[in-house]
Amino acid sequence: MIYKQIKEKIFNQYIKVADKTGLIPSERSLSEKYKVSRPTIRKALTSLEQDGLITKDYGRGYIINQTASGQDKYVDHELSTFIGFFEDAEHQQKPTSSKVLQQSVEYADENIAKKLNLEKGDPIFVLSRIRYIKETPMCVARSYIPLKFDGNLINQDFSEKSLFTTLKDSGLQLDKAKRTIEVVREESPDYLYLKIDKSEPILKFTSIGYTKKGIPFEYEESRYPAYKVKFESTVC
Repeated sequence: MIYKQIKEKIFNQYIKVADKTGLIPSERSLSEKYKVSRPTIRKALTSLEQDGLITKDYGRGYIINQTASGQDKYVDHELSTFIGFFEDAEHQQKPTSSKVLQQSVEYADENIAKKLNLEKGDPIFVLSRIRYIKETPMCVARSYIPLKFDGNLINQDFSEKSLFTTLKDSGLQLDKAKRTIEVVREESPDYLYLKIDKSEPILKFTSIGYTKKGIPFEYEESRYPAYKVKFESTVC
């Protein structure tokens, strides 16, 4: 669609480079620049606004959000540090909140059982959440934990509490994690939770956490909007 091409051009020419004015040109100016109709420009701008990249100010036009230009992008350190999302955001002094999508006890299927060194059908705790920085959805995270580690997880309020801290406080000796990251095109409804266009790339982050005895205690899959987050790692 033409509007998606225009949307990409606006992103690359104004948002990605952090235009010094902090403003997107008017619909009329963009229409003349790209030689397309104003309704097409308006549709592209509306889509960028829905993605959280710009905000409409009725007195000034469209304003570029700082997180979009990278000036205040969320920096995730989970590739280099054994830390949870809540703790990482707290260290960066970024207010975080969570919306719980699922919190239940299930039975491990073959895939999850293999990752957690369980038998198929073993009970697991499943937690699915949307993680927010300020009011921007930054991540959809799904965690799978063998119920044998903490049978009380189902009774916790994880819209307020950190899963990582809760596990540590339960006496579990957490040691390390094996983590991977890849760019994907999402087929699940997660792009709706992240408020991005279905055509936009998503960073898929997977992690298997281990105790000090080398026993896997958590498998996690997280999905981040590629344009709103960056991962930082220190190599020695």
